[in-house]
Amino acid sequence: MPARDGAARTGQSGPRGDLGQALVELAIVTPVLALLLLSAVDLGRIFYLRVAVANAAREGAMVAAREPGSYSAGAACSASNKIICAAVNEAGDGAVTVEPADVALTCSPSCSVTFGATVEVAVTGHFQLLTPLLAPFFGGQTITLTERVTADVVVLPAAAGYATPSPTPSPTPSPSPTSTPSPTSTPSPTSTPSPTSTPSPTPSCASPIVHFTYSQQNKTKPVVLTSDSTPTTGTCAITYWRWEFGDGTTDAGALSSVSHTYPASGATYHVILTVTIPTGTFSYTALVTTR
Repeated sequence: MPARDGAARTGQSGPRGDLGQALVELAIVTPVLALLLLSAVDLGRIFYLRVAVANAAREGAMVAAREPGSYSAGAACSASNKIICAAVNEAGDGAVTVEPADVALTCSPSCSVTFGATVEVAVTGHFQLLTPLLAPFFGGQTITLTERVTADVVVLPAAAGYATPSPTPSPTPSPSPTSTPSPTSTPSPTSTPSPTSTPSPTPSCASPIVHFTYSQQNKTKPVVLTSDSTPTTGTCAITYWRWEFGDGTTDAGALSSVSHTYPASGATYHVILTVTIPTGTFSYTALVTTR
């Protein structure tokens, strides 16, 4: 009878048996959970890569809009290479790698400060995945992403912020010589020349106030951007508005207010408004966050 009781006790599972089974299951599940966790971290880092590269391209485009000639392809950052400086410094020393050779500038029609010219800055970022789990979806452990931003070349008026051209008056014609009367005829009176009209000079315009506001009813509606820049009347009134929405698209014309649908909700974009008055162009940049 005691022997049968001991055998029965031996066949039962005790606390030590449950603990051993739990440790085995934990050893099997832990690597899988670790891979899933690192994959989630990689996805977040990929999103950071896109934002960092887009910001670097946007920073380079802002500098290129004012100094399109300050660029040397592949050269290191210097006082004469400000576009590459802006893009590389904005990318920083984080998980994204951006070298001077990864920054490219394209001008249309040329890299000179002329009205109507545009510049495009392309920045390529390099990123290394932590785990091989996502590598088949991105073509390898190293991910390369390129972002492009286009901006108008800013043409500023004369040094003080406005232009004062000196009108060149038309030369006054010399009067016709008086004819000598013949002895038998009465002399004709000398004709008086008509006064020459003086051309109206180009108005002297102070720098305009460039600003805009935005609103969005909900995340399914477009963002409405409204310029409250001044002046809008008179000889120095704003005649042209150009909107750069920060996602690679633009709109321009007699558009003091525009609606734009962004590709992502809860994202922040650098929006640039450039206005034109008779003496030049002026820009304003602000952050727009979608719902």
